[in-house]
Amino acid sequence: MTEERSVRITRRMAVLAGCALAVAPPALAHRSQTVLTTVMWNPASSMLEITHRLHNADAEAWLLQLGEGSGTDITVVRNQARMMLYIENHFALTDGGKKIGLQALGAEIEGEALLLYQECKLVAPPKALAIDNRILRDVFEGQTNLVNVRLAQKTRTLIFSGSDGVKKAEGLL
Repeated sequence: MTEERSVRITRRMAVLAGCALAVAPPALAHRSQTVLTTVMWNPASSMLEITHRLHNADAEAWLLQLGEGSGTDITVVRNQARMMLYIENHFALTDGGKKIGLQALGAEIEGEALLLYQECKLVAPPKALAIDNRILRDVFEGQTNLVNVRLAQKTRTLIFSGSDGVKKAEGLL
């Protein structure tokens, strides 16, 4: 094989690979339709720690639906803050009917996921924990959210979908 022919083949392969990369990201960026929330009691700090894990494509689809002109890039801090404000209005914890005030800590991107953090200082883990998780369920049909609750040595998983309301996470202490 001549050197010139080898260069042409290499160029063709590079062009084909570039075309494949240009098409692949939109094809791979699809909604996961699930938010994973973890509620954990940290006895060392007496904190209830909450992490919401959203697929970036879900968060960006939510931003697109808002259509307020600030873009749909979830890596932009302003958009992460907008998502946190949304979470604060669509996720709530109560203990025996008393609202648990959650403080927003921040957000970060981890691979294909947006992580949003909240916490609350408590004297003891909640004994009658109830959870209301409406995250993205008011926006996307078919959205299903999972909440893993770990207050002591036991973990309970709650599933929220459709018109589900508040659910109790009992028997964990």
